[in-house]
Amino acid sequence: MSVAQLNVHHVRNIASAQLTLHPRYNVFYGANGSGKTSLLEAIYLLSTGHSFGTREIASLVQRGESALTVFARTHAQDTVSIQKSIAHPTQVKINQQPCQRSSDLAHFFPCQAFHQGIFQIMDEGPSVRRSLLDWGLFHVEPSYLSVWKDYRRIVKQRNALLRQKASLPHCLPWNSMLVERAVALDRMRADYFKQWSSVFQTFVSQLTDTPCTIHYYKGWDKKGSGKDLSTILLEQFNSDIQAQYTHSGAHHADILFDAGPIGGKPSLSRGQQKIILVALRLAQAHLLPKPCVYLFDDITAELDSNHVERFFNCLNQVKGQFFLTSIDPNHLLNAYTGPQQSTVYLIKKGCFT
Repeated sequence: MSVAQLNVHHVRNIASAQLTLHPRYNVFYGANGSGKTSLLEAIYLLSTGHSFGTREIASLVQRGESALTVFARTHAQDTVSIQKSIAHPTQVKINQQPCQRSSDLAHFFPCQAFHQGIFQIMDEGPSVRRSLLDWGLFHVEPSYLSVWKDYRRIVKQRNALLRQKASLPHCLPWNSMLVERAVALDRMRADYFKQWSSVFQTFVSQLTDTPCTIHYYKGWDKKGSGKDLSTILLEQFNSDIQAQYTHSGAHHADILFDAGPIGGKPSLSRGQQKIILVALRLAQAHLLPKPCVYLFDDITAELDSNHVERFFNCLNQVKGQFFLTSIDPNHLLNAYTGPQQSTVYLIKKGCFT
């Protein structure tokens, strides 16, 4: 997957842009507020239907306009477009045919966004890291999405019974269904994580000298007692009733980091965190069945010259198309293989030259 032509209309401060793109490196530079991040948001819309910065449509649409549109033609001559309106439903088309499911869009246009929000992976709770597992498995395991949706429905129903103070006999059938789906999810997640962790080690060793390993927690039996989920649900039933919430299961899965001499996030600088998280996301994209589109928003911020050089040396070995933004493009252009393998645009107040 690589974009040859991109048309953007009324996305934040970008009134209209028609861009011809390189299949490898595309660099966009300009002052703060010029529209660099807005361009990346526009591309991300084509993969997910929403921005990586906000889910609010009104803030994405240029002031004074009622709708935005983004259109892309790939080097393989496939097309994808999205129109988001303040007052009307979103319209998505793939090869001129309406697309009703976000999962179809994501499969057609796999995309990874690297922006300031990447630190949430370490800073915030397990749900952020769990979503990475879900994203990866969604792309590589065809049956994952249906099992995941089924599991979420079962947990929601069990929690509803807990809020009603239902008796244990009433909850047992839901316990059984929850365990069955949780074990199925865990099996897929564990198999995927084994591959992901291995590739992550390769990338992290290329990008930094900071040692880091990742570990998978399935969502129950954190102390390693060997108890199965069915037993744990029975033992926790009274506490679940009191909390009106299911405390154990696949919806509590997590990815744990062990980095540096102390271990974990507190021993890492912001730059070290960033390069480790970049390695984590690159490793995920490596496992995709087809090349990915990568969006790097001011990727060199927080990184010293050594890590910038190692980053581009690594990127040169990665299949895919890259979009990079910067205030000053010189260190980007000097860091990778040169202008013959790139398209460079200057952005001023939403205009591209």
